[in-house]
Amino acid sequence: MRRSREEAAATRQRIVDTASHEFRENGIAETGLSELMGAAGLTQGGFYRHFESKDQLVGEAIERSFDQMIGELAASIKGKPPDAAFKAVVDGYLSA
Repeated sequence: MRRSREEAAATRQRIVDTASHEFRENGIAETGLSELMGAAGLTQGGFYRHFESKDQLVGEAIERSFDQMIGELAASIKGKPPDAAFKAVVDGYLSA
């Protein structure tokens, strides 16, 4: 049975989310496709159904990481005066 487009999109999203985490945790060069797909709960063979190359995935995962980071920083300053907002951004960015 063929998977629906929604299922394929959700799987692709899961791969990008997992890659975003794994690349930040272990580094891009140190993260192999087999380990990455395993962490996403998938087999390596399915990778090329979603991406042309690891480089394509790296680009999307980096974009996802930036979007998450910007969202978190924006949430940390919501409703704060400028001085407090600046401190919140610096503290959030420099935290572990």
